[in-house]
Amino acid sequence: MGAVSGSIAIDASPDTILAILLDLPAYPSWQKGIDKIEVQDTDEQGRPRNTQWHVNAMGQRSTHTVRYEYPADGCFEYHLVESEVLTKYDFSCAVSAAGEASEVTISQELGIKWAMPQFILDKNAKKGINAMLSALKTKVE
Repeated sequence: MGAVSGSIAIDASPDTILAILLDLPAYPSWQKGIDKIEVQDTDEQGRPRNTQWHVNAMGQRSTHTVRYEYPADGCFEYHLVESEVLTKYDFSCAVSAAGEASEVTISQELGIKWAMPQFILDKNAKKGINAMLSALKTKVE
């Protein structure tokens, strides 16, 4: 499977958007399907590093441990460490200034432990990305 991606323009600064995206414990208040996110440790700048996500997606409750990385300013990514249902969870997010607004681009690649046609998994991943971007825009604006 290739990565599935989406983007949206939001009327806010990149710093404001990134602050919301990296405030993981607040996700359940604005992001459907997330019951709780625990930040297990942070990097030297106080950003999440190792985290545990408690989610309800595709009719399945599960827990995922993911590790955050920060390859450059204005972006972050995370990768699966351990999961009850996933075999792969690679996620990246880039936020850049676009005039008075910011452009948010998200990409993710998923793999699951049971058989599912790839196009259905991709469709669900795309639906999740679009829902996250829409919820983020609503929260920020």
